[in-house]
Amino acid sequence: MLIIPEQPPAHLSGTKNSQASTAFRFALIGLGKIGRVHLDNIAGLENVRVVAIAEPNKANLKGVDESIRLFDDWSETLSDTEVDGVIITLPHSMHAECAMLALQNGKHVFLEKPLATTLEDAQRLMRCAQETGLTLMVNMTHRFYPPLRMARRMLQEGVVGDIISVHDHYMEVIDRADFPAWFFDPEIAGGGVTMTDSIHLVDRVSWLIGEPLQLKGQVSRTLDPDSKIEDCSELICQSPSGMPVTVGSFFSFDGARTWNDRLTLFGSKGTLVVHAWSHLEWTPHAEKTQRIEGYPLGLSHLQRAALGHRAAMEEFLSAVSEKRISEAEASCVMNAHEIIHDFYNNLSF
Repeated sequence: MLIIPEQPPAHLSGTKNSQASTAFRFALIGLGKIGRVHLDNIAGLENVRVVAIAEPNKANLKGVDESIRLFDDWSETLSDTEVDGVIITLPHSMHAECAMLALQNGKHVFLEKPLATTLEDAQRLMRCAQETGLTLMVNMTHRFYPPLRMARRMLQEGVVGDIISVHDHYMEVIDRADFPAWFFDPEIAGGGVTMTDSIHLVDRVSWLIGEPLQLKGQVSRTLDPDSKIEDCSELICQSPSGMPVTVGSFFSFDGARTWNDRLTLFGSKGTLVVHAWSHLEWTPHAEKTQRIEGYPLGLSHLQRAALGHRAAMEEFLSAVSEKRISEAEASCVMNAHEIIHDFYNNLSF
């Protein structure tokens, strides 16, 4: 059976966002690497503007449009009546305080994962968003990468059959010099590779199979004896229907900056392998493997990764405009936060 990919969504086809006649005004809280990604993406959207940036590091503000108001203290931007919503890219331990204050000031919130470094804070944020009727969306980019969207459509259409088991693994090659010191501090980051990467994998598996997961076992290690965070972990999970799910994430410190993943879904009709930044491989039982490209040709790895951020932002803006629950609303991604919370509760160095 030949699988024909659906027409590319707006962020791939070049269609610009035009959901509102009045521009949506953002304050960007933090202008590091991810903050720059969001700033660039918003520049390509219609009816959306960044009107304020909170960033104490003046070097990070190079090239910022002079019309944007600049703040050293992010708390000053949250009471600004000319701001409709905030994008938060602060260190993890600051997410809860900033997002809570933004919601209390009537701002919609687009938040880099995690919601918070504790489950209690994450749940408090979720309840606050529900009580205020504001959008609180987590940037779970994997839900928005084209190969994952295509895989979900195949599952929903029954192409793969009943899912028997899932294996999901992700390796990220990093250079410590490319990351701030807080990234390796568990008090600020909330953990290591499991918080950084496995949270995405747990979320995307649960989203794909349409069931929450429960942590049943775990193994972790660190290759650096002086490190305070884990750089390798394996989570053994299970869905309510009994489906076994294995999730593994690994940091490597040897080699050029890159990342790759392999999500394998074993179904009653065949095996589907998903590579989030590349393609899918569909192998019906006893038949040849079919490769399905996930992106237009010629895009670099970073360009493909940026598409997930762009599509997530478009979903956020659409949810705000239509006054509906976003696809990665806090309540929708809470299961991943619960799994990660349970992992760290059981972790000891």
